Formats: sequence, structure tokens, C-alpha cells
Amino acid sequence: MRAGAGLMRRLRRLPRWAVPPAGLAVLAVCAFLVWVVAFNGGDDSGSGFEQAIAAPTETASPTPVADIERLIIPAIRVDAPVTPKAVDRDGRMPSPDGPQDVIWYDFSALPGLGGRPGAGGNTILAGHVDYHGYGPAVFWDLRNVKQGDEITVRLRDGSEYKYTARSNRIVDPAAASFNEIVASTTEESLTVITCAGDFDPATRNYDMRRVVWAVRVG
Repeated sequence: MRAGAGLMRRLRRLPRWAVPPAGLAVLAVCAFLVWVVAFNGGDDSGSGFEQAIAAPTETASPTPVADIERLIIPAIRVDAPVTPKAVDRDGRMPSPDGPQDVIWYDFSALPGLGGRPGAGGNTILAGHVDYHGYGPAVFWDLRNVKQGDEITVRLRDGSEYKYTARSNRIVDPAAASFNEIVASTTEESLTVITCAGDFDPATRNYDMRRVVWAVRVG
């Protein structure tokens, strides 16, 4: 079976009311993704990304840039901590640590995918839309981000990078192309993902993903 086919199949069953392992009972376990890599959880640990990602063949050239510390979206009053988590060559994507946590996915093990502020490419971020025992989570209002809204990423060394939102749309994970979504971009960009669409209580799935895409302006 092709790895891409298996990935698309898993995207069709992203959980909402999952109870993640290790005590993070995620309400609407919003299977995020970089459009394409989604929470696959449903156990009790909160670790739910298990995706088969085909590794590109290029050799990575890591750039010494500080990790992301915070994501700031003034239009929706988001000022949230960011946790860097690595995507290994098996394509396993860790889940956010809590309702207000945002993950930056480090794709350095898969050259040609993702990016990071100041080093170029497409920086991929994801967070919960809501959370069990908590309610609306960090990206509850992501749907209200408009074209032209400012997004700031602050690094641990104090430097900041500013982006302007270019689009905010709903994506069908069953139809999305993985390579197009997580591939590094020539123009430095930022992609922010959370869950959207209808919730099916029978399958515990959101059927869509919300994706905000922004380009660096400063």
C-alpha cells in the first residue's frame, strides 16, 4: 500500500472527543495537521499523531535559528506559548500539551518540508480548538482571522518575525495534497491549523480543518 494512501485514510478519521493517554482528555481532539498530518489520537495520552510521511531525498542543512517562544495574533487575542516538537522520519507528529499550547513542527528530519521563522520555508503551527474540561481552546476564534491581520512569532532569543494573513479557509483533509501543504515555500510563510467543520458523534471526528496562511512582512 502506498504511504500517501494510508495517510489520507487516517485523515478521514480524525477524533474530536478523544481521551488522550497520560491524562490529557482532549475534547474535540482537534486533529490538526499541517493540513495533512492530523491528530489520530483517541487514547488517553494526548500523543496522537501517527502518520506515515514519505521522506524527501534532499539532505538537510540546519540553520542556527532560535526556537519559537510565542505566537501572537492580536485580532483574536491570542498570545500563546509555542512548544517545538520534532517530526521524525517515520512521520510521527506529537500533539499539543494542553488547551493553550501551540506546537511548531520541526521537519528537519524530512528535508524539503516545513520551515522556521528567519530560516525560510513554511512554518507549520497547530493547536486545539477546544479541550475537555476546559472549553474553548487557543484557536477557538481562528475562524475570525481576516486577510491582512498581523501574526507575530517571537523567538526565544527575543527576536520577532511578523506575518500578514493572506487566506483563511476550510480544507477537506480527505482531498488535501500532503506535499502541497507541508512543503517548504520560496516566500517565507506561516501556516496555522486547527479543526473545523461538522462533528460526527458516531466517529468522533471533525470533518474539516481550518487553515490560516500568512506571509512574512517583517
